[in-house]
Amino acid sequence: MSAAARLFAEHGLEGASIDQIAQAAGYTKGAFYANFASKEELFLVMLDERFAEELERLDRELRANEDPLAGAQAAARDFVAFAGTPEWSRLYFQFAAHAARNEEFRQGLARHHQAMRRRLTEIFAGRREALGIDPPVATEDVAAMICAMADGFLVDRMIDPDLKPELYAQMVGVFLAGLIQLAGVRA
Repeated sequence: MSAAARLFAEHGLEGASIDQIAQAAGYTKGAFYANFASKEELFLVMLDERFAEELERLDRELRANEDPLAGAQAAARDFVAFAGTPEWSRLYFQFAAHAARNEEFRQGLARHHQAMRRRLTEIFAGRREALGIDPPVATEDVAAMICAMADGFLVDRMIDPDLKPELYAQMVGVFLAGLIQLAGVRA
């Protein structure tokens, strides 16, 4: 999968062939097809692995910090370091653009995003309950908003690499402070 990520980032989805991916990974084309139906399926598996790693890290980070704003901002900083690498950003957004032109892949990518947001919702719900915060917005909507902010920030940072990574942590902090304020809980 790391060979595929490197080749996708270098040559793009269309430019990286299955032959190249298999060869770079030390396997045959047949071995590739024994495990994946397409480059798109390979990407979704890669995405699931990255989502799982990131969600586990996020859950640990939020549980380790009693201050909800500090914990969220620390998790946001780590997220930018984790997901904001130039290689991963190019790879992710290239597949997002591919999804805009390929309905079948879009549906598959949407299912993976929905599963990730469900897990994120569970994490946020656990923290909300532990802290006694009752936000005025449904927890699943909070998860969707955080994801939308992350995607927007990563696109802007891909376009303008001078954009400071700390900005995303500040955005998340302002957003959550507003939710906490609306919920009647002072941070």
